[in-house]
Amino acid sequence: MNINNLQQSMPIVPVTEKYEAAARQLILDGLEERFGFLDHSFNPDLRNIIRNYIRNSDVFLVGLEDNKVVCTGALTKESETAGRIQRMSVKKSHRRGGLAESMLRKLEETARQQGYKELVLETNNEWHSAIEFYKKMGYGVDWKDSERSHFLKLLG
Repeated sequence: MNINNLQQSMPIVPVTEKYEAAARQLILDGLEERFGFLDHSFNPDLRNIIRNYIRNSDVFLVGLEDNKVVCTGALTKESETAGRIQRMSVKKSHRRGGLAESMLRKLEETARQQGYKELVLETNNEWHSAIEFYKKMGYGVDWKDSERSHFLKLLG
């Protein structure tokens, strides 16, 4: 399927045990690609996505193509009025086709339904493509530290 056509038809669903291992691997592959290595002592939340997200009343979504995970995204509670976007990842072969945009829009829709007024997220300062993506999606840099850019978006 053409990646651009997939954006229009891609099912985005809550993660289940069926997709948990594939979601974990997709995220870890992306981190290894970005950092050039993978430290397995980091990212303890990925060891049990169902327990760490779904059972905590947070949201962890997967985008599917032919019943295979091609993108992920999570929404966690930051405060009573703010949510945090996390674990945004798109399979390398499916990038630049609008899947991240579809996932982020679905997470924003979910945040509005949960009553959040704003969303925050962070990404590494060296991940220029991610920074540009979030800016394009209406997120502004709220503050930066030596390693990360911290973004904020008010939900309308």
